[in-house]
Amino acid sequence: MHADAIAARRRQRGQATIEYTVVVMLVVIVLIARPSIIDDVVTALKEAYSAFVYAISWSDIPIRS
Repeated sequence: MHADAIAARRRQRGQATIEYTVVVMLVVIVLIARPSIIDDVVTALKEAYSAFVYAISWSDIPIRS
């Protein structure tokens, strides 16, 4: 059973490497095809954070008696 567990870990490690490689390749392709995507992502994150901060500022603070 111990040998089976070691073999299963090796397969999982190999699969994770393949998945990581595929994701990195896709990111590189997107960045090469459209370099302005970084600006778009930064702008979207700034807008989302701004909306989040605005929503938090309007929330009621519970007062315990």
